[in-house]
Amino acid sequence: MIIHSRELLASTLVLVCTLACRTSVSAQVKGTATYRERIAMPAGAVFEATLEDVSRADAAADVIGRARIEKPGNVPIRFEITYDTSRIVASHRYTVRARILVDGKPFFITDQSYPVLTQGNGKEVSLLLRRASGSGTASGSTTALGALPATFVGDLPCADCPAIRHQLELFPESAFFLRMEYVGKGDSAKYDDIGMWARNRDTLVLFGGRDALVKFAIRDSTTVRKLSPTGAPITSSLNYDLKRTRSAVPLEPRLHLRGMYTHMADAGRFRECLTRRTWPVAQERDNAALEAAYGKARRVPGETLLVSLEGQVAMRPRMEGGGRQQSLVVERFGGVWPGESCGSRTSTEPLENTYWKLTRLGTAPVNVAPGTRELHLILQPAQRRVTGFSGCNRLTGSYELTGDRLTFGTMAGTMMACPSGMDTERAFLDALHKASTTKIIRQHLELFDTSGKFLARFEARHMK
Repeated sequence: MIIHSRELLASTLVLVCTLACRTSVSAQVKGTATYRERIAMPAGAVFEATLEDVSRADAAADVIGRARIEKPGNVPIRFEITYDTSRIVASHRYTVRARILVDGKPFFITDQSYPVLTQGNGKEVSLLLRRASGSGTASGSTTALGALPATFVGDLPCADCPAIRHQLELFPESAFFLRMEYVGKGDSAKYDDIGMWARNRDTLVLFGGRDALVKFAIRDSTTVRKLSPTGAPITSSLNYDLKRTRSAVPLEPRLHLRGMYTHMADAGRFRECLTRRTWPVAQERDNAALEAAYGKARRVPGETLLVSLEGQVAMRPRMEGGGRQQSLVVERFGGVWPGESCGSRTSTEPLENTYWKLTRLGTAPVNVAPGTRELHLILQPAQRRVTGFSGCNRLTGSYELTGDRLTFGTMAGTMMACPSGMDTERAFLDALHKASTTKIIRQHLELFDTSGKFLARFEARHMK
């Protein structure tokens, strides 16, 4: 039998499609995007969202699908990202990122991870966008930071030492390193901080690990001048300027760190919460304790978990390819906290009218199974009532709030008996009974008793 070339070509295409096309099915990730600022969407705004494979820590994310909406209107913005299901691998990690562009420049961006599809995550996502650094700069401003990265140094006044030596390093992705050294007081008087910076008109604002913001006036591309904590100019004949330099040795900050950690292919990666910078973890010092604790806490291989530690960002040899790179040296492992995430780098949640998810009781993490109801509190200021869920029963009661002092009245609740979780519930209610003061750092709430002992930690969750 003779098969004509046209028939052979058609048969070949059918066979190829039977083998390859049958698994190619389109699906959608659906979501909404919003921001908190009361700003109308500028004319010419464009919304963009991407679905990305972020499994490989040593490579750029692989974009699986995109969505683009011109003239999206005011928030919330509803979007769909169409993707090919044949490109999804169950063991990989996928996230959604988004941004709003105005005149081609970022106006709002996502600054945290929004996982979807695998590892227990679904196909719907709610994004909270943050104002992009520099988007608040007034038109016509005549000062700028100049090309980045940049290092600024200077000796500023000190009440009981010759000077406080500052070294400030600014990176183009809005991260910073800062060291303040009290001259003449030894190595123990060096204090490091890291975080993100933002420019508001001619003011440089540092959002670091301290409660108070650090602010500088941008004099020009070579000089920044320290401001008071309120942002007011400091009137003095003494020096408050930091000058741009190219001769300073790059900082290797040493401090307490929190970040999202994962371990795959015999290598650890750490994404620091404040800067959002990712570093490989050096195989030295207390790294073995970190790996062991992570191995016990993870539910699936490659899961990303929040960890705390004391460490140093230092230059170490690359595992492959030669040369050196910034790496995390774990000097003292702290803990693994499965129920927590980094949260926001800049905004601080209000105590009242916020959904507070319980993540720690004392030194023990509180991590509920997927699909299980979260332990939480909501403080409702209208009637000074607190409602929530304590692990087995719903709870309700009263509270008193004066400044940072918070006390709870007698709690009432349902009387269900549960096969598990009763010990956690009793500990939770005991912590509320002992609570005396609060501390809120961005999206995290901590409770303390009258002696200052830590009782519990919560993380803000946005109610749908």
